[in-house]
Amino acid sequence: MTRVNITVDGAPTTIPVERGETLLEAIQRAGWHFPAPCGGHGRCGKCVVTVDNPAAAGERHPDETRWLGEDPERRLACRCVPVGDLAISVMDSVKPSASPDTLAKGGGIEIATTGSPAVTAQVLSLEEPTLSDQRSLHRRLADLLELGGQGADAPTVSPEVLRKGSALYWSDGYPVAVTAIVDSFDSSHRILDLRPGEQTNLVGLAVDVGTTTVAAYLVDLADHEVIASLSAENAQATHGADVISRIHAAANGAPLTRLIRDQVSDMTVTLARETGMDTGEILAAAVVGNTTMMHLLLGLDPGPISRAPFTPVTTEPLSVPASAFGWPLHDESCVRVLPGVSGYVGADIVADLLACELQDDPGPALLIDIGTNGEIVLKTDGRLICCSTAAGPAFEGASIRHGLGGVRGAINHVRRQGPDLEIRTIGDQAATGICGTGLMDAVAQFLEDGLIDDTGRLEPAALLAEAAGAYKGRLVEVEGEPAVTLDGRIVLTQGDIRQVQLAKAAIAAGVVTLCDAAAIAVDALSTVYLAGGFGTYVRPDSAVRIGLLPRIPLDRIVSIGNAAGAGAARALVDRESMHEAAALAGRCRYVELSGSAVFQTAFVDQMMFPG
Repeated sequence: MTRVNITVDGAPTTIPVERGETLLEAIQRAGWHFPAPCGGHGRCGKCVVTVDNPAAAGERHPDETRWLGEDPERRLACRCVPVGDLAISVMDSVKPSASPDTLAKGGGIEIATTGSPAVTAQVLSLEEPTLSDQRSLHRRLADLLELGGQGADAPTVSPEVLRKGSALYWSDGYPVAVTAIVDSFDSSHRILDLRPGEQTNLVGLAVDVGTTTVAAYLVDLADHEVIASLSAENAQATHGADVISRIHAAANGAPLTRLIRDQVSDMTVTLARETGMDTGEILAAAVVGNTTMMHLLLGLDPGPISRAPFTPVTTEPLSVPASAFGWPLHDESCVRVLPGVSGYVGADIVADLLACELQDDPGPALLIDIGTNGEIVLKTDGRLICCSTAAGPAFEGASIRHGLGGVRGAINHVRRQGPDLEIRTIGDQAATGICGTGLMDAVAQFLEDGLIDDTGRLEPAALLAEAAGAYKGRLVEVEGEPAVTLDGRIVLTQGDIRQVQLAKAAIAAGVVTLCDAAAIAVDALSTVYLAGGFGTYVRPDSAVRIGLLPRIPLDRIVSIGNAAGAGAARALVDRESMHEAAALAGRCRYVELSGSAVFQTAFVDQMMFPG
């Protein structure tokens, strides 16, 4: 066995490497997060490390030369099999699994509600029992609680809560004042806790498990406000950037269920610590995500989702004790899992609908949630029609040479200002890569300046329009293909532009297919809602310029932030939300694109950039 000394942010750590094991496998086994969008197959070139002793790093794999050139000190962790002890340096994004990043996913959220609170606290005055009034404690509580009027069913209560209540009830002195905290999830009633006197701190946890990013929110259940929020790269990403990679990794024994459960647990602890509360005070939780993410969280086999006829184990609403996930919440808390529609339109999209109320829009309206998949819902004539397009991870940065997620240092803005290119990064830090919004900006600007033609081909310098003088000295070659230098070593290659074409064509073709199914013209859409972190920050003019979104007036395009997180939060605060979510899921008619001739034709057409 060899040993590897890893230095991250100046802090050394020693990890044992078994014989024949790659660096990536050793780092994963040690419980560290390492970006490996292709799942460790040498296809993305992202798991770069710097070694101090190339001889001890083992034989160089051809994939390493393809991505990194001949520099002996730069290796791919997924292809490097050490043969001796060595020290390596890695990028800042390598960290213990589930370590949170405070960048928000899609910014803040607003929580809509019908005014029917799901969790309530009622102060009760318990009178002394007598020979003529021998009602049980449980019955006394039921009679005093206002839960729907005369004849309402008695609330359920666990023996543990009754034991706590009896210790309060048979104490010295009557009447006894207690606060009963009642969860009215799904219109049934359950007493979560009995506390002495008046104690009304009601807090819940909403979680959006995205394929790329996990977002968690502490929610005040009485005031319907977010107390604190946190987002982090999904800890499963070290086993692949997309759901198919994750499904295959799970089938091969990768601990994806443990990773996501532990990550949410750690994020909860961090949120509680930042707000000065105990995690045991969190009374309820709600979670959403695509169908594969929900299967992995629940410990269900997602394998059938990856093969025809793409049948999931469940898309129904569920209530699961938080203890089943190992989450350190209140002992009586349950996790509400929102329903999905199909194997590829999940609970996150139903939560989007809950939050944006697309179904109530007066005209034909579209919801697009852009991620590694592009989920689309069209509302028209009282119908909801949906589909999922395999957009690939380009807009998440995974299939782009220098692509990143929405992290500090990622280029998120590219615009030509006179003779110069204006390039900005998240956090105004030195550029370390480019995220989806910056990628879209760059391609849109290249199209405007004639650097790219409508087929997506990077034009030679001699054909550049005079307006494109900002590119002087920026046109280079990378591995024999044309590329544009943005900032320092960060480049966009011809291959990157092809990835953008594939991603935008899949989404645009999905829109065309749904509009065809509803017999409406694309330009008749009254509103296009963009959901998710990418949808929040993308510039609508760039999205329209590259053909990702239909050519409609820009004021019809509305960014709604992390609507999935907002929908999950609504499920916490509003007792009717789960019924509404189930009704929405039932109304959605899913269109399978894999066998659609309309989609196939539209996809080919949409590969072209608009003129």
